[in-house]
Amino acid sequence: MNLLQLFFAVSGIIIFVIALDISKRQKFNALHFLVFLWIGGGLLLFAYVPQALDLIGRIFGIPRGADVLVYGGIVFLSYFSLLLLNKTEKNREDTTRLVREIAIHTGAPENARLDYSGVSVGGSPSSSDPSSFDRPLPSTSNVAFLIRAYNESSRLEGVIDGLKLAGYSKILVVDDGSRDATSAILARRSDVFSLRHPQNRGGGAALETGFEFFRRYARGLWIDFIVTFDADGQHDVADMPHFFSAFESDPSLDVVFGSRFVVKTNSNVPFFRKIILMGGRIFTRVISGVSLTDSHNGYRMLRISSVEKMRLTMDGMEYASELIDQVREFGLKFREVPVNIRYDAYTLGKGQKSSNAVNIAAKMIWNKFFK
Repeated sequence: MNLLQLFFAVSGIIIFVIALDISKRQKFNALHFLVFLWIGGGLLLFAYVPQALDLIGRIFGIPRGADVLVYGGIVFLSYFSLLLLNKTEKNREDTTRLVREIAIHTGAPENARLDYSGVSVGGSPSSSDPSSFDRPLPSTSNVAFLIRAYNESSRLEGVIDGLKLAGYSKILVVDDGSRDATSAILARRSDVFSLRHPQNRGGGAALETGFEFFRRYARGLWIDFIVTFDADGQHDVADMPHFFSAFESDPSLDVVFGSRFVVKTNSNVPFFRKIILMGGRIFTRVISGVSLTDSHNGYRMLRISSVEKMRLTMDGMEYASELIDQVREFGLKFREVPVNIRYDAYTLGKGQKSSNAVNIAAKMIWNKFFK
């Protein structure tokens, strides 16, 4: 036995031992165990009966037996890489879940700065008692705004004040681990409720934290609708009547998406971003089977009954595609309404980069086909 054969023999034995040990501790499923068994067996076969590989190679049309190991190694490495990626994704999800639970636990309803008796702060009793209405219509008293914020100290208070002036008292801000004065601003506001991630997790994670909070406590807050709203001032509360009108004209709607393109609006979308958004629209149609004119618009209004069905697992901005995917999965009825999105130097510099579109697409494909 030459040195190469000895190397493969030792490697095969090590792989066998590792596979048996891990399977004994129930860390592998049967498929993973068989793959490791096959690789370990192939290495031992090459070490002790190298001519057998020539026979196997001829079966698969491979001229040299040694190439069987090369091709087998490539397959194994690809498989193992997917295994590691899947493990990494699971660890990410577990970390986000822990961060979420910490945020919700430390911001439990008994510590809230809102009236939980069914009366809006500074308002009147909600007309959406769930025992009386199956499909309630929106009003300022039964609509809650969900704002995710990360380092938005320069804009957040203006956004909150704008919503308050428009008559909306139920506002939840999820501070996604901000490192600026965002948390200090929220701490001194007695008119909004806030949750804080102890670690930055991303826009999708922050949104899901807000959704999970509402799943647990919305009924006690007399909330029937959730509006997702940006903290950077891009969204205009003056567009809310479009959402209200959509639900009033069709009470069977579950979700209403804001769109910059369903009709001509005053949104000053940069040209290159329009191209990227057009690509996102096509991608969403292919992947999710849902046709929207503006698939990555963060301004949307959802019934709490729809949110109770959804579970967002993606931490970053790819959550928007996942949300649309779940709209199709659960057969939720939706419509688009026109909204005006304002871009300026601040929002363009702070928002997601157009180059991130490829990353979003890759993560969505992984989430849909490989998890």
